[in-house]
Order: sequence, then C-alpha cells, then structure tokens
Amino acid sequence: MRTLVVCLAMACCIAAQNPTAAPTPTKEDLRKQIAELKVKAFEIQTQVELLEAQLRDIERAEELKPLPLAAKTPPAKVRCAGHTKDGKRCSRHAEAGSRYCWQHKQRH
Repeated sequence: MRTLVVCLAMACCIAAQNPTAAPTPTKEDLRKQIAELKVKAFEIQTQVELLEAQLRDIERAEELKPLPLAAKTPPAKVRCAGHTKDGKRCSRHAEAGSRYCWQHKQRH
C-alpha cells in the first residue's frame, strides 16, 4: 500500500513538472464552455418538448380512433321482387339496398 502511495505521489510530481501537460483553462475559456453547453442544453430541451408534444398528439389520436368492430356480418341475400316474361318470380338475388336485381332494377 505504501508503495502505491509513493508511486502516485511521484506521478503527480512528474505531471506537474511536465511542460506538455494541458494548461489550466482561463476563466474566459470556462465561461465560453459553459455558455456553449447552455445553448446545447436549451436545444436538447426544445427537441424533447417537441417530441413529447408529438407523442401526446399520437396518443390522443389513438384514443379517438374507433375500436375495430368484430367481423361484420354480410347482408342477408334477398330474392329479386321482379318477374320474368313468362310471369315467374325472378330467381336472382336483389342488389344491396334494393328489392330488385340488376336487370329488373332498370325497369322499376
């Protein structure tokens, strides 16, 4: 343990005497770095707020979206109410929303 402490002390002395060691920043350098970091922090905070707003909009849209319905049952097929030339009831299915098939719909 004592050897470790001695080695650390020697390393600190050598670093202090080494002219290539990084110089201590000036107050102006520190102020400049602080100002730059504050600008970056503001930009990041603005981006976070925009992303949060987008997320809220998406969540609201999802809340308002109607729930998917179960499989819709197809409309019941209705027989055409028209009659053929020989007087028999038409055997076709009526079109959706109508009482007649495509051919008899034109006549009525």
